Formats: sequence, structure tokens, C-alpha cells
Amino acid sequence: MFDLLSILTLCVSITAVILTYIDMRIRLSREREFSKSMARLINTLREELQLFRKKSVTSEDIERQKLLAQREQQQWNQLKDVAKLIGWFLERAEEYEEEE
Repeated sequence: MFDLLSILTLCVSITAVILTYIDMRIRLSREREFSKSMARLINTLREELQLFRKKSVTSEDIERQKLLAQREQQQWNQLKDVAKLIGWFLERAEEYEEEE
């Protein structure tokens, strides 16, 4: 009876570890996709900003350029925050694996 209980506990533990690993991989792939899409968006905004700079002469256009630059900076900061989140998540996952 004790052996059956030990085997059952071991199987449940292994299943939990496998499910946690799969969940972690799915989350990381989603974060990577999000990071790639943010990078593409930032590149698009940079291109638009360059086009506006070439084209603009008036003060209104200069204000638009400043706004676009601020937006680009905000999106860059968001991208850095996502990267920090991924790093934090990986550190926690490593700590969790070390504990077991």
C-alpha cells in the first residue's frame, strides 16, 4: 500500500512539473512574439518619423515629430519592460527548478 501511494505521489509530481514546463514555454513564446511585434512597430514608427522629418518645414510638423519621438520612446520603454519581465520570469523559473 505504501509503495502504491509513493508511486502515485511521484506520478502527480512529475505531471505537475511537466505541465508547469509546458505552460512556461507557451508563455515565453507569447512574450517573444509580442516583443517581435513591438520591435516591428517601433521600426515602422521610426520610418514614419524619418519621412516626416524629410517632409516637414512648419512648426506644426515639428510638433508632430516631437509627439512621434515621444511615442517611440514610450514604446521602447515598454519593450524594455517586457524584456525585464522575461528575464525576471526566467530567473524565477531557474530558482524554482533549483529548489526541486
